[in-house]
Amino acid sequence: MSNLLIAMCLVSLQSAPIKRDISELVFKSIDGRESKAVLSIPNGDGPYPLVVTVHGGNTEKPYGYLRTMAAPNRVSSIVNDLNKEQWAILAVSYRNGFMNLGDDDVIAGIRFGMGLPKVDKTRVALVGGSHGGYKVLQAAIQMGSEIKCVSAGSPWMVDPVTFMQADEVSPPFSLIKPDVRSRLTAQGKALYNQILRREGSEQKAQEFLQAHSAHHQSTKIKSPLLLLTSLADESVPHVLVEPLYARMKSQRQNVEIFTVDKSPHGFYWGRSEGSAERRGIERNGTVDEGEVRMTSAKLIDFLKKNLGQK
Repeated sequence: MSNLLIAMCLVSLQSAPIKRDISELVFKSIDGRESKAVLSIPNGDGPYPLVVTVHGGNTEKPYGYLRTMAAPNRVSSIVNDLNKEQWAILAVSYRNGFMNLGDDDVIAGIRFGMGLPKVDKTRVALVGGSHGGYKVLQAAIQMGSEIKCVSAGSPWMVDPVTFMQADEVSPPFSLIKPDVRSRLTAQGKALYNQILRREGSEQKAQEFLQAHSAHHQSTKIKSPLLLLTSLADESVPHVLVEPLYARMKSQRQNVEIFTVDKSPHGFYWGRSEGSAERRGIERNGTVDEGEVRMTSAKLIDFLKKNLGQK
């Protein structure tokens, strides 16, 4: 067989779609409450590594949305790329609320996925974006070495202490555009008032926020971490995420940061995310296709490396 024909056969094999089974599932959280999940898994014998995806928005999602986080679809090019690899993909949802049992819902969903047939529970990766990025960081903190690797795209509020008590004249907030800074600091103050009312005192509020801060709890992250950020993201600005990278680097932890220049919030899924108002503000909500391709390649290479895939 000629070299050209061999090369053509290899390309054909690489581009052939993987046949997958798609299922809508239900799992129970620690308090017995049921949450939705969607599984996309190759229809071979396995066992397959598991990639758990966690949506943003801090609100429970229907099956239709979860399908775009797990199965081939017309919305998320990066999820489509994930489906070209020999691993299972489980998209999990979680209840509404702020720093509440929604965190436990995600961990329950991960453990549910680890127990599914044809899944290799020793090779589990977490991929989340925005509020889902916050959720996967919290799961990594609590689950330690059970998780092989974590990717967090524009993770929301990696340090709630800094976010809710923003100093507008000092970094990192002084580095943010004035209109974006004003919006984020107002949001942070409103959230802090909620926490203060709930906890009852400044001291308890501080303790609560530090306990839920990936920045303060970063030494508990035992698995390799990939942070995805964009300089054009006005929902979760790069400068609010970079300090977590710097802290973990200083602690000699396995952490990377991959930053694009042009794309708005949601680029880490290959689509814009957030409210219609925010999508309109951030470059009309359009992601740069070149940056999305680079992000997808970086993510998949990171997952393959840490899940033991060739």
